[in-house]
Amino acid sequence: MSDEAENFDRAGQGGLRRGGGVPWLAALGFVFLVLCVSSARHKSVTVDELGHLPSGLYTVVGGDLRHATLNPPLLNVLAALPVLSLSLDPRVEAPEASDDVMTFWDSGYHFHERHRADYLRIFDVARLVPIALVVCLGVLLFFWANQLANDARPFAGLLAASLLWFSPNVIAHARIVGTDTGTALFVALVLFSVRAVLLRPHWSRIAACGLLLGLAQLTKFYALLLYPLIVLVALAWHWLSRDFPAPVSKRLGACAAAFAVSLVVLNAGYGFSEFGASLSDLALQSDALLAWQGGGLGSLPLPLPGAFVRAVDGQLVEVGSGIRSFLWGESFQGGRPDYFLIVLALKTPLLWMALFGLAVYVSVVRSVFPRRELVLLLAYPLVLFVVLSASSQRQLGARALLSGVPMIAVWMAVAWVRFWPRSRRPLATGLAVLGLVATAGYAWPDYLSSFNSLAGGRDGGYRYASDANVDIGQDLPGLARYLDEVDAGPVQLLYFGSVDPALYGIDYRVPADGRLEPGYLAISVSLYRMSYQVYDRGRLRRVGPVDVSTLGTPVASIGGTIHVYHLPAPDRPGTS
Repeated sequence: MSDEAENFDRAGQGGLRRGGGVPWLAALGFVFLVLCVSSARHKSVTVDELGHLPSGLYTVVGGDLRHATLNPPLLNVLAALPVLSLSLDPRVEAPEASDDVMTFWDSGYHFHERHRADYLRIFDVARLVPIALVVCLGVLLFFWANQLANDARPFAGLLAASLLWFSPNVIAHARIVGTDTGTALFVALVLFSVRAVLLRPHWSRIAACGLLLGLAQLTKFYALLLYPLIVLVALAWHWLSRDFPAPVSKRLGACAAAFAVSLVVLNAGYGFSEFGASLSDLALQSDALLAWQGGGLGSLPLPLPGAFVRAVDGQLVEVGSGIRSFLWGESFQGGRPDYFLIVLALKTPLLWMALFGLAVYVSVVRSVFPRRELVLLLAYPLVLFVVLSASSQRQLGARALLSGVPMIAVWMAVAWVRFWPRSRRPLATGLAVLGLVATAGYAWPDYLSSFNSLAGGRDGGYRYASDANVDIGQDLPGLARYLDEVDAGPVQLLYFGSVDPALYGIDYRVPADGRLEPGYLAISVSLYRMSYQVYDRGRLRRVGPVDVSTLGTPVASIGGTIHVYHLPAPDRPGTS
């Protein structure tokens, strides 16, 4: 092992011995908050937010975890807590709970209609929670990277936090009530605690690891990958370390103890409801779990809450739905192995790509990154990428990979500072951070529809990808401002979204049966490739895909997600 690699080990065991960089971290965190909060106010309630927030609110108010039908409850409950401090008229009352996973959407529309007067204010408050969670995640990465590069602090930590906070894709979802960025925080906390256990498997560290692992299961089902990965990381860590004389069984025993604690936490999160139920005891819908239910293992009791299993089942039904995807000019059903690779190539900022390439070079060619740390940092992101890429089900966009971003950011930051001589680290890191901030500032406020310049930027990305990579109904405020500026009057609207556009002051009508009239027409770019149930004044009407080949060139692009056309009146006979 090289001298630099040994420095990693000593830093990892010694931890942070002195402060440094905290004022700079606070300044960067403030910039992140400004970008997030200000851009969130320019964006409408998105498709999935319609269901996420009511799911959390009704779980808290009704005390029935069957309201968390499609996702684990923790992150939605956290987003709901500040809403409870608002004076709402009428007050929040939970509808009747159901085991049907599709009540996720029914409850969303129930809340939407009941709280129209306060709807936008409610989401303004709730969105502060995921933003705060990402702030906490950036602070964690700061300390993690500084531990790994103890002689290059605080530059590694500042760059790691910046790679997270100023990634357009992270900012896009940090402002949304959902599960993706919150899951990233808890997955990172688990792996950070696993490292602490592997360094010194004390009972207090094992208990903390188990607690965090259980909480991670209450965020998103991708966290289930952590169980086999922790075992593999523990084995690799043992084999790749020179300073651990203890037998490998001690570390595997620590893993088993943490797993046991995590199951207690998971079941406690569901109030120990239906603990020990078997698959045959549950009403299931997905083909995968129905096959297990009918097999020999279907009658065995599970150490999991029944509602947790039903939510897994609901997710499998969702991704197995008949909604088509679009990528690189092609519509297709199900999944394809190159989907995430292409999406990352389209949406990753060029500076990120350059830093990633340098991290590969430093880790492989120069070999200054200890292999056990590489395994810990890269195992989860790589396995998540492979598992999702290999799926034959619908792939939901770059956001599915967000829980792997924190570890990639730490790896890239440490590799960057290790690449430069000590005397050049301050300048090199400062330039990298400024570049990341500039990239995020340039993309403001349209982070979700942000693509790199090779893909045509914000207004060109829809030609290559759709749905959650571009448009999930976030640009109604921008459309409202544009319509006011041009004094458009009532607009014909084909909108990919779940909320009523009238909440944003838009006077609209949904064209029936494709019959268009002269005047302004606004179309969400997602509807170029897919059909969706458009909200139309209290009812849902399925529209799309929309053929715009005869409409000419749009007169405006709103946030890269809504195209506005102006349809002229037909010429009268005898006029020119």
